[in-house]
Amino acid sequence: MIRALLVLLLLLAPALAQTDRLEAEIKRAEALEKQNAAQAAALRRELAALDAKSRALVKELKRLERELAGLEAERRRLALAVRRLEAQVAELKKKEEVARVRLDAYQTRLRALMLRLWYQQIAHRLPLVRAANYTELALKTRWLAQLSQADLALVEAAEAEARRLAEARKKLRAQQAALDKERRALAAKSRAVAAKRTEIARTLKALAKQKKAKAVRLAQLQENQAALDEKLKKLKAELERRRAEAARQARLSAVPKALVGRIMFPVPGGRIIHPYGKNGQNFEWIQAPKPASPVLAAADGQVFAVLFYGNIGWTVMLQHSDRLFTQYVNLQAPLVQTGDRVEQGEVIGYLGGGTLIAPNVLWFRVAIWKKGRFYYVDPADYY
Repeated sequence: MIRALLVLLLLLAPALAQTDRLEAEIKRAEALEKQNAAQAAALRRELAALDAKSRALVKELKRLERELAGLEAERRRLALAVRRLEAQVAELKKKEEVARVRLDAYQTRLRALMLRLWYQQIAHRLPLVRAANYTELALKTRWLAQLSQADLALVEAAEAEARRLAEARKKLRAQQAALDKERRALAAKSRAVAAKRTEIARTLKALAKQKKAKAVRLAQLQENQAALDEKLKKLKAELERRRAEAARQARLSAVPKALVGRIMFPVPGGRIIHPYGKNGQNFEWIQAPKPASPVLAAADGQVFAVLFYGNIGWTVMLQHSDRLFTQYVNLQAPLVQTGDRVEQGEVIGYLGGGTLIAPNVLWFRVAIWKKGRFYYVDPADYY
């Protein structure tokens, strides 16, 4: 019996140590779970910030696209203005050509007039031929009475045409300069906008890469979190089971100081075939009416130990007071566990668990705890 008590203590000690280890492991898992949750929350905040930044950049990119579209429309407008100006320049060139032809014809006509004057021996009017320009020539021509009013009108028309063409050339040059300046400014602005768009597109690509990496990390954290949750669930369930077992073993109040009343015969319908002390044995052999008969608790008490031995089957030991114990050997799998409260007459198991004992025989002991050890006594003294 001392061996059984030692075995029980050896079994309980690892259970307590395992409970402590479970609690420590649960604390570590909870700390890791808290750390993972904090990292996941930080990643979600970072992803939200990246999303907000990406949305702002996309908005800015769309604005730049609209601005580029406006600049492109402006470029087309300038191109159209340039084509119109080029057409005006071409038209002016034609008019200048016509004016040159007219002036050449007028010059030829004047030369012919000068020759006619020469032949008429008007030598004092020859300085007219040496006029420096058409204006001087016109002034000198007015001095010539021989010239007709039609010739004078031609001179004036030529002068007016020359002035108008000069003004037109001046305006066209100014317009060309303005258009060139506007085109250069537009080209510079377009390049700046295009460069900014390229930079934003590059930034968006980098942000997308960061978001992808953080999303992968967040998925890993969530997967780890799920695994931790499952592990914690199992650990807590196991801890709860162990605590329940410990509570079940500890919840019972202390056994009474002394047994109240007598113990009952543990096998209904059974009989003692070998009494206590025969051949030096310290237990009774009780034969049941048939194999696998029920075995009853001899008195109220608490299950002190439940052990299994291959040759004699399951052994259940009950404590009925601080000194009195009963032991039942050759049971099949018992119906009680260590720490359970039992009442007198409650079925604690069925016969037939051992191989060396007949399936209808119970070895029954009554033990007294005294001076730190068990003393087995005759059960017949307690019926």
